[in-house]
Amino acid sequence: MLLARLLIAVAVPAVALAVPQDTSVSRLLACRHIAADAARLACFDRTSAVMARAPASALRPPAVPAPSAPAPTQAMKQALDPQRTFGLPHAAIVQREAAAAGLQVKEAPNITAHITGLGQDPDGRTIFSLDNGQVWVQLVPDGTDLYAKRGEAVRISRGWLESYWLETASHHGCKVTRLR
Repeated sequence: MLLARLLIAVAVPAVALAVPQDTSVSRLLACRHIAADAARLACFDRTSAVMARAPASALRPPAVPAPSAPAPTQAMKQALDPQRTFGLPHAAIVQREAAAAGLQVKEAPNITAHITGLGQDPDGRTIFSLDNGQVWVQLVPDGTDLYAKRGEAVRISRGWLESYWLETASHHGCKVTRLR
């Protein structure tokens, strides 16, 4: 019995240093590290007695609310209804979805990139591969030479009605659409 008390006197302070003493649960878990059976049982008994007297709110860590998406309102549901978005350009649908989620979509008025590859499709339209990974194709094969070459900078600007205009450094340009 004397040996058990001695072990408790030595083991409990050592465990108390290793485990934070901020909650009753951490004190209870610290009892698991006591090697002697009698000392471990005494630690469990003592700590559980303290926990039984403590209010339940003191034994639980404070709850952290999980972030949640806002509940969709009737206006949001109508804005995203497939029957209402049918026929709209993809960009308009993305704008509505972003607005419903509370996000703002920033649109660039133009981009600048360098040509990494030039080609032609079977219809004679010029295909532009750019250094940013995008691939654009001329909308109408009009037969004019754009004087475009590899390594040259091009600027692609937004036009009316979801159209895009590619302009080379020589100020020649054409309407294009993005392939990928």
